[in-house]
Amino acid sequence: MGLSSATEALVNFLTSKQLLPGSWANAISNQLYSIQTATASTTQTQAGGTAITSAAVAVTTANADDAVRLPKGYAGLEVFIANKSAAALGVFPAVGDIIWGSIGNAANLVLAQTASKHAIYKVGTVTAAGVATWYKVESN
Repeated sequence: MGLSSATEALVNFLTSKQLLPGSWANAISNQLYSIQTATASTTQTQAGGTAITSAAVAVTTANADDAVRLPKGYAGLEVFIANKSAAALGVFPAVGDIIWGSIGNAANLVLAQTASKHAIYKVGTVTAAGVATWYKVESN
């Protein structure tokens, strides 16, 4: 979704009557309102985790701790994750963000499905340096 450079942003602004390119508006709309179905990555790392690109995602896992990665956090962002499998799901923050209760870029687990296991991750704070802290509410 992002631009490759400040120069590209300036060119887009000066040569267009739009304030934002349509691709940006579509990407924002997708992140806020769409539903994603995903298979968690067996790589089980932050870099290898399946990227979450929507507001809600239903995830299946093959093994315990297979991984997904949250998008870069910003104030007010919420992501609903439903673990549809019998194995625990590893959830990583975007590089530079943190999940409260975890250390740095470490994974946070969404427990295995017992009936319908899900968690809501919400950005609670963003520092001046742009580091988002995610908080999790998990179903019983």
